[in-house]
Amino acid sequence: MKISTNKLIGILSILIFSFSSCIKTPEFSQNSKLKFSKDTVYFDTIFTRKPGSTYPISVTKLVSIKNTENKWVKATLKLGGGRNSFYKFNVDGIAGPEVKDLEIGPKDSAFIFVQCALEANNQSNPALVLDSILANVGTSQTKIILGAYGWDAHYIHDSIIPINTTWSDLSKPYVIIGNMFIPPDVNLKWNGGIKVFASARTYIYNLGQLTISGTTDNRVTIQGDKPVFNSQFLPNQWGGIYVPPGGKIVSDFADITNASIGIIARTPVTQDEKDALDEFAAELGGSIDYSKKPEIILNQTRIQYCGQACLLGLNAKVSGNNCLIADAGSYSFLGYFGGIYSFNHCTFADYSYFGNRNDGHFGFTNTLRDGNGILLASNDLSFTLNNCIIWGYKTEEISSDQVTASQFIIDANSNLLKSKNDKTVFNKATNLFNSNPNFKDVDRGNYQLDSLSSAFEKANPLFSSPIDLLGKARKIKPDLGAYERFE
Repeated sequence: MKISTNKLIGILSILIFSFSSCIKTPEFSQNSKLKFSKDTVYFDTIFTRKPGSTYPISVTKLVSIKNTENKWVKATLKLGGGRNSFYKFNVDGIAGPEVKDLEIGPKDSAFIFVQCALEANNQSNPALVLDSILANVGTSQTKIILGAYGWDAHYIHDSIIPINTTWSDLSKPYVIIGNMFIPPDVNLKWNGGIKVFASARTYIYNLGQLTISGTTDNRVTIQGDKPVFNSQFLPNQWGGIYVPPGGKIVSDFADITNASIGIIARTPVTQDEKDALDEFAAELGGSIDYSKKPEIILNQTRIQYCGQACLLGLNAKVSGNNCLIADAGSYSFLGYFGGIYSFNHCTFADYSYFGNRNDGHFGFTNTLRDGNGILLASNDLSFTLNNCIIWGYKTEEISSDQVTASQFIIDANSNLLKSKNDKTVFNKATNLFNSNPNFKDVDRGNYQLDSLSSAFEKANPLFSSPIDLLGKARKIKPDLGAYERFE
């Protein structure tokens, strides 16, 4: 039996009418206050906008807005500053500066995402910039305050430093965007007290000399370009400083943090790598002096919170006095494929858990191996370690590899070492092993010595230096590591 088309249409019409009559029209509250998850959104310090650029923009902050009523509400959200505001927001994917008739169900919430981009204020110190988001339901209004400090800066964008230059302005930070190049025979000097920030993809290619001249009271800092508290412990915020043969860093009283590799001093291994480096140097108007190893001289310097390694030398010349080298994904220090290394009163430590490392975070070799562990070449290694601490969360924190085809000279005295390997290359008669240095707060990266530290007054005065990392005078019976403890 066939059913006629008209009869089907009639049946469907009845069903649709019956169903629609069961749906209740939402009842909207006409005068309800919404509840924000916070009454203030604060962005701390943000660099003001680079002229002619959209850089930088802040991190994104999240705020929820809740309807506490048992009825629906229709809300209008808008920025107090309107289209001229330095802030912008979107709510549930709808962009401001004004969002009308936003429907929020009973006891339900919406989510607001807030950013800011501040213009230059022509002031020496950060200036507070305020605005608000107003949420209106009928005649009721709820307000959330928006606040950020805008900090004018010197911007260095994909730049070559052409001549000897000094950065000395203490009133404004220096912000490096993209890569920066120091050509051969050029010296870039950073005076005490300046602050340097680097963007996410920034590398400093130092083919000349970088001189960091901090003092006890005016340290020099370089870190990622998000100058807020929660970011200071995070790695990989910028690339790092690369130093090839002929390049040199002299660093006094400096803090280098949040890089992928803090400093990499690398001698090219293959001819292709040398050719590429030569071409690169020629474009910068110079040439590479392969008779000079990449050289790093560190005094009272802290390198910390790096994604891969804090300090990496490949057939390089590196010395460190009163330094903290700590918290990296793989290595606090790695001296690879030979080189000349000397450390005195340094603390090497790792409690970062940035990576799932299997080896000790302190390593040195006179070998070059491929990914399968096959020996490719070797170079002479000379290594001196006095009055230092090597410590971390693993049972074995020292990694080494050697072959007899090249020199492997180790001179280590009066160090505190985390190692249970009976075949360690360090002399057990002149070093202290596996005795907890009792750092103050490893979770917050504080490697100063606490009470009952096994490093207290254990340094050899013959190798001691007059001051520690913070510039404090050392005792007659000095402590091991970078920091001196006073009872």
